[in-house]
Amino acid sequence: MLDKVEINRSRRKRATLKDIAALAGVGTATVERALHSRGNVRPETCRRILTIARDLEYFPTLPNLHQGVLRIDVLLVRPETLFYARLSQAFKTLAASLGKDIQVHRNFVGEADIAAFVARILDAPYRRSALVIACPSHPDILEALHHVASDGLPVIQIVTRNLPGLPYVGIDNHAAGRTAALCLTRSLSQRSGSLLALCHSMTYANHRERIEGFSGFLSGQAAQQHRLADILFDGDDPDEAARLLHQAILDNPDLIGVYTAGGDNLRIGEVLRRHRQRSLCWIGHEVNPVTRACLIDGTMSFAIDQTPETQAGLALHLSLQKLGIIPALIGFDPPQFRLVTSENIG
Repeated sequence: MLDKVEINRSRRKRATLKDIAALAGVGTATVERALHSRGNVRPETCRRILTIARDLEYFPTLPNLHQGVLRIDVLLVRPETLFYARLSQAFKTLAASLGKDIQVHRNFVGEADIAAFVARILDAPYRRSALVIACPSHPDILEALHHVASDGLPVIQIVTRNLPGLPYVGIDNHAAGRTAALCLTRSLSQRSGSLLALCHSMTYANHRERIEGFSGFLSGQAAQQHRLADILFDGDDPDEAARLLHQAILDNPDLIGVYTAGGDNLRIGEVLRRHRQRSLCWIGHEVNPVTRACLIDGTMSFAIDQTPETQAGLALHLSLQKLGIIPALIGFDPPQFRLVTSENIG
């Protein structure tokens, strides 16, 4: 941003209204109204102008864009899963450190009730300043997100990226899927056979990307020593995942590896222990009490953990930047996933 204007800091030359206007893409009169709280400036334009003015150190004290309590709305799904429960707890812990003037409202919405999801996106029960959301990629939900974002509400996607044009805080899920395939094929380099993938569905973009990365890596292997036998959809239901895996083991005598791409890990270890003589190699997502025990006893070979605590922190950080509370020049690296084994589980 600052490379677009020349500021001789050694001489402490102060930026001008024209500098701010050029960076914000507006006229100087609009900048003057925003900086002096004279109204008639769209909220998103005002936020952009104030952020630029802070970055340029235009003057020591800038007007406060927010009156009263600033509310950040967090919409999540599937509170019964260990991952989203962990993510919600991370937001709760971080919210306690923000002070009384910034409140984080955590809410869960049923993923199957699309109408309720759309209604909750379009109309919060309080005046919100930003929205952090993890949601299915249903067309009606995406249209609602487009609508509130176009009205100037900062929208931060977390965990799964459905709309490329909106900010996203989360891991590279395509790379995670390829990493899973790499780990399985390297671990099974002395064995030939088939591999199996289990997934919630194709409802979520992050799951689609993981499966695409996993299958793409396998199809690109010249030796074709390992083939993808099937992709099974379990809706992240642990009982359904266990049933599907058990049947797949019986139906595929050459099965040697399993990749669980969603949050369906709670009973996978039980099934693999029942078929211990098959020596199946398993890689899945997230470190939780269940997968930790499976890593320790050798039932699970690798876990890809996306550290939801880091994602929650970065999502709030980005929200505050979008609202002009934190200077936009304070950057951060995107979250990275961890490859966890029995040797580094801690």
